[in-house]
Amino acid sequence: MRLLAPQEGMLLVDVDQKLGGRGAYLCPGRECMKEALKKGRLSRALRKGVGEVTPDLLEEMIRDAHRERFFSLLHFCRKMKRLVMGREAVDKELRRGRVYLLLLARDLSSRSKRGFVSRGVPTVEVGTLKEYGDTFSTRPVGVLAVTEEGLARRLFFVAEKLRQLERGNGEHGQR
Repeated sequence: MRLLAPQEGMLLVDVDQKLGGRGAYLCPGRECMKEALKKGRLSRALRKGVGEVTPDLLEEMIRDAHRERFFSLLHFCRKMKRLVMGREAVDKELRRGRVYLLLLARDLSSRSKRGFVSRGVPTVEVGTLKEYGDTFSTRPVGVLAVTEEGLARRLFFVAEKLRQLERGNGEHGQR
């Protein structure tokens, strides 16, 4: 994870690793966070004070930044008309060979997931039926597809990081 301090007392998570300014890289593991925050090491690396940051707060900041970026990318995909939602619409695009990424809600039934996972398309389980529905002001939706390759790659990267952070993947992510 890349962190930066644009001004004294402020800490940002650079999800896309493209923001300007002095940054510091940190693994998202809890022990790495504790070490970085010990005796002002992170502040020294950034050459600016980051204020009172605890491992819990840092973990939450990282997770929230990835969640915000993920849903922002989803909105962009929809605006560009490269996001298909709902089982029937996604199935139709899969048959046409136009799907580069499948997004399945974590709380989608295993039976429904089975019908999509075996299609040979990269698949990520992130978010919930309600979250996707609320994001697009629709009824709950559990199956989404991205139909543009570049957007799919970017979304896959952020979705995988978010999935790891939400699940707690070994030492990386949540406790």
